[in-house]
Amino acid sequence: MRVAMRLLSQSSERPVKLALASAYGTLFFSFGIYMPFFPLWLTDRGMTPQQIGAAIAIPMCARLAATPLLGILSDRVGRPKAVLVILAFAATLFMAVLSLGHTPLAIYVALSFGAMAWSPSFALLDAYATRQARAGRVDYGRSRLWGSATFIAANLVGGVLIAQAGASMVLLLMIAGQASFVVAMLVLPELPRPPVHTTPHLSLPRTRAVLVLGVLASALIQASHATLYAFATVHWTERGFSLSVIGGLWALGVVSEIVLFRYGTWIVARIGPSALLAAGGLAALVRFGILAMDPPMWILLPLQVLHGLTFGAAFLGLVELVARNTPEHRAGTAQSLAAWTGSLAMACASFAAGQLWVAYGHWAFLASAALGLAGACLALASHLANKKRPVL
Repeated sequence: MRVAMRLLSQSSERPVKLALASAYGTLFFSFGIYMPFFPLWLTDRGMTPQQIGAAIAIPMCARLAATPLLGILSDRVGRPKAVLVILAFAATLFMAVLSLGHTPLAIYVALSFGAMAWSPSFALLDAYATRQARAGRVDYGRSRLWGSATFIAANLVGGVLIAQAGASMVLLLMIAGQASFVVAMLVLPELPRPPVHTTPHLSLPRTRAVLVLGVLASALIQASHATLYAFATVHWTERGFSLSVIGGLWALGVVSEIVLFRYGTWIVARIGPSALLAAGGLAALVRFGILAMDPPMWILLPLQVLHGLTFGAAFLGLVELVARNTPEHRAGTAQSLAAWTGSLAMACASFAAGQLWVAYGHWAFLASAALGLAGACLALASHLANKKRPVL
């Protein structure tokens, strides 16, 4: 009888697992096209470098403005799937409008509205997925890894298709990915409205310290990547590395991230999210400290493998920390505010990275290492605060 019940439970969970993996995969497919290829589309529209820079900045600003507001709205409405479906449909629509834009003003307007619908979806999908994981229907890490996997696939497939069909293919692929995300979200079940209650330990100062310190730790660790994202490819090209080698280095980092997500739930269950965050910060200290010395290729390979910790551990640790320390009826708000904090830190670090790179070149990675160390210290403080918190 128990075996039969277990098999029945597994059969009912399988569609949710497949649909959630598809949701992450389709959402990140669009992102995997946008990140490397969207500037090509803007160039094809005749925009100047200054105009392209402004267009790239718009989604970052939209993320900061819209993510916390839509997180609060999702919790107020109490129907996270419905909110995600509406946002996905709106993002698809504005991407289609954007594909018709030919003037900078038209592109800016469509991009602004599209980004306000698209950018918050990442944090809201994490909030939805962690609630499903809390109910035992999915493994968050194994669902999230499909986002990283399709990001790589989009880089590879997108490069081939865009090379053959031209820059106009960029928006078509983004629209196709986002439309597929709409379908994936429609397949997923709506979550029941959680009861609104105050759990006694959530009001304790030490619990708030665990959460705040962890969010700040993750923000600093993620911000430590700003110099890498902005200047690594340029620097490696100047050193004479081919684009295929550079692409392989980036892909190696994402593969290590996928491995971390595959086993992340097992790891975090044993050491806790704050300890996982601390591991990510210490890995950032090592990774970027060595990068500051401009190491040879054979050292770059293991440094890129550390991306699984510097990004993957910091990300997974944050999501799990927020899920453990906030009630379900505030899941969207909490995940969105945590993502907002990370985006703000990344924006500030990206600006500083430009100034540091001009002044110091590859030694600017020392600032990245310092951010990783600071993040590790805050994560350790969060871990210790959690250890001292009374169990109620």
